[in-house]
Amino acid sequence: MLQFNDKVMVALLPGPNMVRADGELPHLTLVYAGSQDANTHMSLDGLSKMALSLALQNAPINLPVLTKDVFGEGTDDSPKVDVIRFHTTLGLIRMREAVQSWNASKHPFVPHMTIGPEGSWQGDLPFSVTFDRVGFFNGDQHQEFRMKTRGID
Repeated sequence: MLQFNDKVMVALLPGPNMVRADGELPHLTLVYAGSQDANTHMSLDGLSKMALSLALQNAPINLPVLTKDVFGEGTDDSPKVDVIRFHTTLGLIRMREAVQSWNASKHPFVPHMTIGPEGSWQGDLPFSVTFDRVGFFNGDQHQEFRMKTRGID
């Protein structure tokens, strides 16, 4: 299961075909909101509700793959990780804008899916990846919200 210690974030989660052999599920962070200590209960509640709202208002999103890359500096605070970078779509931009006010990241938003430690990606890159859930992560606790099925208003 995903482990984020004291971190708070909202992420898109891909379908089950993207689960790694060790059971970890890759994710695309829409917003990193900092640590639990840096957020008030009201802020966390608002971000959780926004994650649910994103799931209710959006159908699963299919993102075209750009390339595989490695992010991170190779330190304890910033370990190197394999990522898949995506072309930006209007739907992704709108979801990011909805949670932007909670952003505590020092880095610009670069659409990517964190796979795992450097060297963990094996095989060919897919042409695209479909994300069908929105996750709210508050330390080691999380909620997953399934995105609406197309055609339901």
